[in-house]
This record gives sequence, structure tokens and C-alpha cells, in this order.
Amino acid sequence: MSFRNGSTLFFILVVLAQRVFAQVPNTPDFWVLTNPEAPFVVQDDKRQLSGMLVDVVNGVLSEANIKQQILAAPWERVEREARVKSNVLVFALARTPERENYYHWITPLTANVFAVYGHSATKDHYQHLDELKNISSIAVLNNDVRHKILLNAKMTNIRPYESWQEAVDSVVNGQSEAIFLSDAGMQFFCEKSTNNCKELKRVFMYERMFSYLVLSKAETDEQLADRLKSAALRFKHSEEFTQLTRHWLKQYEELPIPMHMEDGVLNLWQQ
Repeated sequence: MSFRNGSTLFFILVVLAQRVFAQVPNTPDFWVLTNPEAPFVVQDDKRQLSGMLVDVVNGVLSEANIKQQILAAPWERVEREARVKSNVLVFALARTPERENYYHWITPLTANVFAVYGHSATKDHYQHLDELKNISSIAVLNNDVRHKILLNAKMTNIRPYESWQEAVDSVVNGQSEAIFLSDAGMQFFCEKSTNNCKELKRVFMYERMFSYLVLSKAETDEQLADRLKSAALRFKHSEEFTQLTRHWLKQYEELPIPMHMEDGVLNLWQQ
């Protein structure tokens, strides 16, 4: 090998070493957790994760020079780990006043309309959250943010299920009177339902909610939060992000969910 080729090889090894060291965060332990929720975070039979939000979070991590595998867990564990442990990155967590002080809010990922839906025969339209006590039973996903909203409102008519499909089907089958979900969620799960639930309509509008990529606050270095926020901002302004979101919007065209990108956020309603 010539001196020139040897110098070239040495240079390549140095660059690779720098990249490897740069990919390790300056923290003793670092976890990235999510709960699979189709269609934006999907887990296959081999427990491999895919979907638009998985690619976006991986893009932010890469921009921050952090290499870490995303792990799946139930929502209850995901939120508990992020509340009590340091250096835990979680997505996609709805931003609520109760959660505000527990996390570093790195970047918004999606926006959705939260609402309660019932049968078209229902004549009542509710204006305030406390009026929902007049509904005999409201289906929710167990430990979901909407479940906790109703718990905080001291509702006693909550009927939790282990999947959104079960919750939707319970309303269609008459086991529950209503469901607390979202416009996009209703369209998606109604399409998958074996029963027709097109007659379900919105009876109460809660509010527009944003879901975020968040970092735990407990003993987490503020510099890591700043690093991730800066990386997210750079990544969302990159051509890679544009191409990535364009690719996934194309993949999702056949889904019965209206969606569009605006300011780096996936809005789940018609533009």
C-alpha cells in the first residue's frame, strides 16, 4: 500500500470514529420510547417499528448525532418512565396542562381534533365537558390522554378498552353510548370496523390537540433538551424532511383520514 493510500485509509478511519463517538449522547443512559398506534407508528410481527413518526424521530436523532433504537411499550409505562426517569425521549404525547411541567417539549408532531361521538339519533349536543355526565357510558382507550381528561373531570361513566377498535365497535354495537376520540381516528377505525359506524356523529367538540416529541425533565441535562430542540428545528427545515413527509403522505393517500403538513406538523383534517 502506498503512503497516499495509507493516508487516505487513516483519514477515513478517523472520520468514521468521529461519527461513532458523535452518535453516542453525552448521558449514561438514554431511551427512546413510543406506543405503536397505527397508521403513524406501526409494529410488525418481528417487533420492528415503522411509519411516518418513526422516520421523523429518527431524523431528529440523526440531526442531533444520536444513535438510539426506538423501543415500543404500553402507554402507561411510556408515560411513567418519562415522568420519573432521566434522559427518556417519548413520542407522540398529547400536550395538556397537567403534563406541561413534566417534560421538555421538543417539537410538535401531529395536530388533531378531540371530540365525543355518538349515534346520529342522539339529539343532544354538548357545549361543556361537565355536561358529558349525562351520557350513560363513554368509550375510551385505557390510559389514553382522553381517558385521563375524563378522570380529571370526575366522570363516572367511563368505559375503557384495550384498543381503539374495541372502543369504536362497542359504540356501534350499543355497548357504549359514545366514544371520546378524534375526527381522524373515527374515520380510520370506522373504515376498519366490520360494522357500519358511518352514522356516528360529533356530539361534543373538546379542542384541537397537539402531540409532541418530549424529553423527561427528571435529572435530565438541559443541554440535551436544547440539543434536541435545535436538531428538530434544523431537520424540519431540511430537504430530507420534505422528501420524507412527501413520501409518507403518498403512502397514506388510500387511508380514510384527511391530512396535510403545515409548519412541520401533520394536521389530521382537511386542508
